[in-house]
Amino acid sequence: MPTRRAALLMAGSGVAATAFGLPRLAAYFEPELTFKPLPGNDGFRQLSGGPVSGGNPALVGVDQPDLRPAETSVCAHLFTGPRQPGHVPVAYFSDARCVYCRVISPLLHDLERREPITITWHELPLLGPASRRAAKAALAARRQGAYAIFHDRLMGTPFMPNTAYIRQIALDAGIDAAQLLRDMQGAELADTIARTAGLARRFGFYGTPALVVGRTAVLGNIDERKLRRLIEIEANMTDPGPCS
Repeated sequence: MPTRRAALLMAGSGVAATAFGLPRLAAYFEPELTFKPLPGNDGFRQLSGGPVSGGNPALVGVDQPDLRPAETSVCAHLFTGPRQPGHVPVAYFSDARCVYCRVISPLLHDLERREPITITWHELPLLGPASRRAAKAALAARRQGAYAIFHDRLMGTPFMPNTAYIRQIALDAGIDAAQLLRDMQGAELADTIARTAGLARRFGFYGTPALVVGRTAVLGNIDERKLRRLIEIEANMTDPGPCS
C-alpha cells in the first residue's frame, strides 16, 4: 500500500492536472531554454551547456595546414551523409578520454533510435596522445563499418589505446586489424581530425562534449530532458535553418 506521503503526492498531482490541464502541466515542467546569438556564424545560435573536459582545438593538427572549412562548406562538413526528411541534423564532438562524453554518447545512441534525428559523429581529441590515438582508431574502423563498436569501447574503458587493445577490439568487431593499423597512420585521417578541429574553433568549442543540434550549438554536458526539448524545438522550427 502507498505511504501517506506518496498518497498526498499523487493527490497533489491529480489536483494540479485538473487545475492546469495536462498540456499546461506538461509545459510547466518542461526545461526552459535560453538561446543567444553565436558571433561569426550567421544563422546559428548557442545554448549554455554544463561542464566540459577542456583542451585546445588550436593545438589539434598543428602539423597540418589550416583546414577550417570555408563559410560555404561549414554545413557539408558539420553534417555529413544523407538524412531522412523531417529529421533534425545533430553533430557531436567527442573525445575518448572525456568523462562527460561517456554520458552523452550512450544517450545519443538511445535518442537516435527514438527521436527524429540524424547524428554525425566527430572525433575531437583534445586530451593528449591517448585521445588522438583513440580517435584515429575509431576513424580507421569507420572505413570497415565498425565505428560504433570502436567509439563505444574506447570511450568506456580505463585502458590506454595501445596496439594490443586496438587489435583486440578489431578481432571482436570482425574486421582486419592489420589494415586498421595501417589506415591509422595515413594522412587522410590526420586531415579529418584537423578539419574537425577547424569546425570546433569556428563554433568556439574549446572542450568536449559539444553538439550542434540543427542551428543550435551547445558546449558542455547537457541532460536528457534539455536535449530532448531542444530536438523538439528544432524539429518544429518553421523557418529554414542555415543547413537546410
